[in-house]
Amino acid sequence: MKVSASEAAKRTAKSVPTITRAIKSGRISADRTESGSYLIDLSELFRVFPAVTHPNDETPSKLGRETPIVTLSETRLLQEKVSNLEASLAEAKAERDEWREQAKRLAMALPAPEAAEQKTPRQPKGFWKRIFG
Repeated sequence: MKVSASEAAKRTAKSVPTITRAIKSGRISADRTESGSYLIDLSELFRVFPAVTHPNDETPSKLGRETPIVTLSETRLLQEKVSNLEASLAEAKAERDEWREQAKRLAMALPAPEAAEQKTPRQPKGFWKRIFG
């Protein structure tokens, strides 16, 4: 017995895109109709995906969506979190720039390295010169 992709999805509790991806990748063999839909043999389908049995052999009225539904309150909450994170990032960047400027000012105030090199190091006296002068 052959079934359509949507019927195959119902019998395996998978989504239609999952079934069609399996067909396109070659995991399931199926016949293509003139209208472009697929006809899948049940034995071929159950070879790849296990059959789902429901109490009283009821088929579920609706399969779960691949993309979760996000409510308006969740969207607002996520937008608020994003704006808080953006504000924190802007604050951190401003603080970083202040520290960078302070480091530049301190680096300019240091003495030039040539001034330290101009002093000639004192030669240590030898042992006999220290004793006899």
